[in-house]
Amino acid sequence: MEKSLAITTKRTRGNNKGICKSPENTLVPVLRKDDIPDCYKHTPLEKLLLYHNLNYPFGSYSNAEMLIVMCIDNRMQLHLPDNFSYIVRNGGAKINTVLFPLSFIVATTGAKTVAVIGHSDCRMRDLETHRLGFISGLTEQGWTKKRAENFFVEMKSSFAIKNVASSVLADTRTLRSRYSNLLVAPLYYSVEDKKLYLIKEGRQKNKINKRG
Repeated sequence: MEKSLAITTKRTRGNNKGICKSPENTLVPVLRKDDIPDCYKHTPLEKLLLYHNLNYPFGSYSNAEMLIVMCIDNRMQLHLPDNFSYIVRNGGAKINTVLFPLSFIVATTGAKTVAVIGHSDCRMRDLETHRLGFISGLTEQGWTKKRAENFFVEMKSSFAIKNVASSVLADTRTLRSRYSNLLVAPLYYSVEDKKLYLIKEGRQKNKINKRG
């Protein structure tokens, strides 16, 4: 996991505004049901954590209960029942280039809960180190070297990440500001142990809506 992220087993409690307050950029493991913050209890986020981390028996779903935004990395595989969620994958779990499909799901399906899930060892963190391989790979597909290089430079700012947790928190806040009736949670997937962690949030100036 990222060196800048501290792992703590301290239980997080929500408050009556649905904000899970704590120092930013720390991870909280969910090892038992009681580790889930009150602000996520009785929501699809609780089910997500119970299914994936604690292997709770699957329920049956005819309609998706939530939307999950996660990275394209093939190592991220969630343990969930069929039809439980919509899943939008994008490099680094970034939302800026997939806002239309996200908006489409929110607007047309009635989904009211979103999880933004970053992960450990994300290649978007060291994107610049892949520049030469990216250019070389596209030239093998018929691109000119100049075109491939320009494309990398053009898109780098949309996907490069310095800190995964900070990126997820920023996108979480963006979604909350755009969609006032959504419950949005920042999560972190460890490719080492294949578990989901809560990303603890510091105090926010803007009210975050609670949905029971």
